[in-house]
Amino acid sequence: MSSAYALEMAFDGDRIRKRVTDVARPRKWDGYQKGASVPSDKPGPRNVVEQAEAMFPGTARWFRSPLWASLRGEAFDSRMIEDALRGLEPEVVSVLFEAEPREHEKAPRQRPFDANSVKQLLDIGSFDALVAAVLLVGLSEAIASPELRERALHVYVEIQAPLRQMPDMDGIYPELFSLIDHRCKHWVYTSSNQRMDVVIFWQGVAKEHAKRLREPDNATPPSGET
Repeated sequence: MSSAYALEMAFDGDRIRKRVTDVARPRKWDGYQKGASVPSDKPGPRNVVEQAEAMFPGTARWFRSPLWASLRGEAFDSRMIEDALRGLEPEVVSVLFEAEPREHEKAPRQRPFDANSVKQLLDIGSFDALVAAVLLVGLSEAIASPELRERALHVYVEIQAPLRQMPDMDGIYPELFSLIDHRCKHWVYTSSNQRMDVVIFWQGVAKEHAKRLREPDNATPPSGET
């Protein structure tokens, strides 16, 4: 649906009244569209999130994603981050956690986040894979792990190109990526006891990606060579 009015007609049509010179309507969807207000997610027949989910499956997962709390700067300890990671889509969870709990344990443990994990998240290339990267950046702060941060940021940088092509991301990725850029800063160590926090903006990443696509394939050997 292309307008807030169309959404309001679909979800709250019984509250819209046509008058002689205008239309009386709640206009709450106008506020949602402009970002002036956020839908309430309280249980009930008028729960906007559930209404949208019924018509547009997947909406609730996006709305309830832990990404938004992270971008608001809410405090997450390592346990909260782990719980948030467990709530992501099954394909992502299978990359991050073991399949079954170990003996005498209630929940599967996290897998080591290595180069193969990075590749698997990039192969998934979904919104939840992006969320995982942002949460892992937060985890790197909670447990003071530069190696985890570097790998999580690599996922974030490389996943931007496929996400920009997703229809669901059209029109929202510029602002979303800008928010993540400021949340997920790169750690640059100028000495053993000094660190700089560096922001690499998504616009620069996009330009570099476009440049790589224009370059000839240097991996292809000249004719006659193997």
